Amino acid sequence: MKIAVTIILSIISQLCLGQNCSCKTRPELNEIISCEKTVFKNGAKIYREFTCDSSLVIFESKSKKKKILFSLDKDLIELTGKLGFADWIEYKNSFLVEYHTISGCCDPYEYILFDKTNGKKIANIGREIFHSENDKYPYFVTIDKENSDYLSFLNLETNKIFKINLPKGRIEKTMKITNSRFSETLFEDGKIKNGVFEIQYKYKNAEKDKWLIGKVTVDLKKYAS
Repeated sequence: MKIAVTIILSIISQLCLGQNCSCKTRPELNEIISCEKTVFKNGAKIYREFTCDSSLVIFESKSKKKKILFSLDKDLIELTGKLGFADWIEYKNSFLVEYHTISGCCDPYEYILFDKTNGKKIANIGREIFHSENDKYPYFVTIDKENSDYLSFLNLETNKIFKINLPKGRIEKTMKITNSRFSETLFEDGKIKNGVFEIQYKYKNAEKDKWLIGKVTVDLKKYAS
């Protein structure tokens, strides 16, 4: 109980004071953890802090209000940037965080979307099938964990979502046949050309069958408004 109280007080202290990035007993952490601030176009910031007790990811609004988005205790500080919040990307009204569920190989990364005005979480997006770097069509494509019969397209500028159906039961059946853990690994070669999204995926109808190739084609221009 005393340890928990100490950690909480330490975190509160860090929020109240200026940016804290040091641990005298573990100077090597300065080589591991970058405390460089990312300044968003709206004036908000996101950055790391650390002491000997914990490392934090801090969101700071334009009005200087601070909020802890993620923390690691002292036993895991050396995994900062490898476990949990690893990286972030800014969009018009939000920012996307790459979240590592393990520190090593080989689980796909999870992604979380936050409001960049107040730092509130908008949604746990899930694992990536395709992430567009096209400014005109900034889509993040996922497959639902509970229902693998469709792909979900999230527009990272507007936060609007639309869904495209896949052949019923095809992905689920393939996962069972191949004893696979992550359906995302079935998809590859995603691209956007002239506003049309295309991606291939492999599947099986029976254990001894050869891999078959399916294709998804979506005219993104229909969803641009």
